[in-house]
Amino acid sequence: MSTYCYVYTSVSKHKWSDDELKNLLNKSRHKNASYNISGMLHYLDPFFIQILEGEEQLVNELFNTIKQDPRHFKVSLIYKKPIEERSFADWSMGFNVVNKEKIADIKGFSDFLENPPAQPSPIHHEIVRLLTMFKNETLF
Repeated sequence: MSTYCYVYTSVSKHKWSDDELKNLLNKSRHKNASYNISGMLHYLDPFFIQILEGEEQLVNELFNTIKQDPRHFKVSLIYKKPIEERSFADWSMGFNVVNKEKIADIKGFSDFLENPPAQPSPIHHEIVRLLTMFKNETLF
């Protein structure tokens, strides 16, 4: 069985309250743990960016379920690669609410979320690196 990493972006149909985000996180952690999937979810209203790691078939099944979720649209898979080891192995689902003021100086960050690439490109390893930096709180 191959371990894979998927990264996707999406646009929320509404602004999420703290309670809604906590509920989403709790449900995601439970489901991911049952699938042995790890990862990290970032929310920057109205955008989500998520990394999922796990056995390829299970990650693919979860991603297909995520794509059908009516709470968001423009779900774009921007990275899909086999990995040797997980970056988020200890987290069934890490979570971060990104503050727009914190990232205002990062050129292109919002543009990337609004217009994700349609096809994988050589920079996708940078996405995983940035998400890992989020996890370690070393990006800002």
